[in-house]
Amino acid sequence: MAKVYGIHEIELYAGVSEESFKKFFSEFAKLYEKESGWKVILLKGDRGQRAGKYALMYEIKSVKERDRFAPAHNQSSEELEHWYEEHKEMAEDWSKKWASFSPTDTGAHEEYTDYIKLA
Repeated sequence: MAKVYGIHEIELYAGVSEESFKKFFSEFAKLYEKESGWKVILLKGDRGQRAGKYALMYEIKSVKERDRFAPAHNQSSEELEHWYEEHKEMAEDWSKKWASFSPTDTGAHEEYTDYIKLA
């Protein structure tokens, strides 16, 4: 089973404190991993075209695990939709918090690239 790495570029609003975003993100990442089993890591560009900009990297055990929640590009599974419905208040709260830091949608409709580990 090949791992999947999803790279999601994100932008922060001007004036957002990196420290406050990192604190929020660490709570978000723990909850995300607990609920989905996917590890999510915050990255900041050091050199190159996106130096100083941010990205999320999702580490997923396999294509099958990824497809369990996201069966196709920009598509949520019924299982994920059901989870959102069961946890609607919490999901909306996290979405509002995220929106206070970044205009980038963290849901299924953002632009991203999934990479499958080959070697």
